[in-house]
Amino acid sequence: MRLSFISAFDTESFQLDIVGFLAILGEGSLEPIAQVATLSYLIYLPRLIPAPQTFLKTQRPEKLETTSNAKVVGVHSGNASEDIHHVAHALHRGDKLAANTVQCVRVDEDENLPRPSIKRYGPLAILAVLGFAMSATLFALSLYYHDGMALLATISLSLLSTNTGIANKWQPTPNDPKPDKHSPPGDVVIKYPQGAFIIVKCSERTARYLYFNPSERCIYSIRSTPVYRGLSLISTLLLMAGVISLANSTIYLQTAFAGSYMGINIAYWIGAALPPANHWDLSRLKLTHVELRGGIPPRGATEKIKDQPQTYTEALWKTIAVTGTKDWLLSTGWAPKTEAWAEWLREAEDAAQAEPMQSSWRGGQEVWKIRNWDSRQMLSTILRTKTETFRNGKVEV
Repeated sequence: MRLSFISAFDTESFQLDIVGFLAILGEGSLEPIAQVATLSYLIYLPRLIPAPQTFLKTQRPEKLETTSNAKVVGVHSGNASEDIHHVAHALHRGDKLAANTVQCVRVDEDENLPRPSIKRYGPLAILAVLGFAMSATLFALSLYYHDGMALLATISLSLLSTNTGIANKWQPTPNDPKPDKHSPPGDVVIKYPQGAFIIVKCSERTARYLYFNPSERCIYSIRSTPVYRGLSLISTLLLMAGVISLANSTIYLQTAFAGSYMGINIAYWIGAALPPANHWDLSRLKLTHVELRGGIPPRGATEKIKDQPQTYTEALWKTIAVTGTKDWLLSTGWAPKTEAWAEWLREAEDAAQAEPMQSSWRGGQEVWKIRNWDSRQMLSTILRTKTETFRNGKVEV
């Protein structure tokens, strides 16, 4: 069997008519950062972008995307949220913590700095400039090779990004909550699916802004829905015109476009893979870690356990010990609603309040020493007692 291959790189034996499809690939790389990117004024820059159809939805998001893999509750305020706001998620990234980890942080706001927003010279700005440079290069190559169809493709696909930018540019709702001066402390507890907890020590004002208020509502520059849809229609026509023109350009420019789109897709994939905090200017929020020590079974216990919680029960005990109360836990569903667990929660709260945390500083690091208490053994004892009581028919009514 003989296989045929091209013998020379010329317009008769080498075809790239499929290259137009590269212009609509890469949606998975653009979608995670598309909404944040539209905060920047660089969204108006004519440039190459992968998968521009990502911006051509019939309806725009009403608020910045939240993360549903974490739950938030106020320790003293009683506030609760079934997800965590985008900025708070970028700040903490508790989804990266090991299972059953308990972390404590302080979050303070610098009133002299603006609210968190997209980094002016961050990765998304670099991607925008890179796309513009690619468009400018393709524009120059189209003129150099006298390729009118490639020139039309470059203009159409570049203006497409500007048009989608006009349609989707937004800014967050001005949010400056001013709680009553008699409001309780704003401390919150964040729980992640892997059983990890983050205890945040902050003011009520900071807690409302970061965790509870709808602080990331989108105010679009183009507020009219019909106008937005009209711009989306224009973007769709520009995309079609760009792909058709590209399919009829010369092999040299098709090759250049193919390389450009492969490069821009790689760049956007890298940008989407970066931690969310890399795209945000969070300088207003000062985050300080508090080292937690103790909370393990006391000496003489049958099992030696390190400071790192080994089970969810121990993580729950440490969180109660740091907050000093179990009340915030009662309405969350984070502990089984049984008589045995209710008794264990009471015992945990009593243990935490009987011997409060000891605070100290070591090497510039704030350290909190938690009482050593065998939370697992206590739960086991309570469960055994309840089971024996049930078997003996001594069920309390």
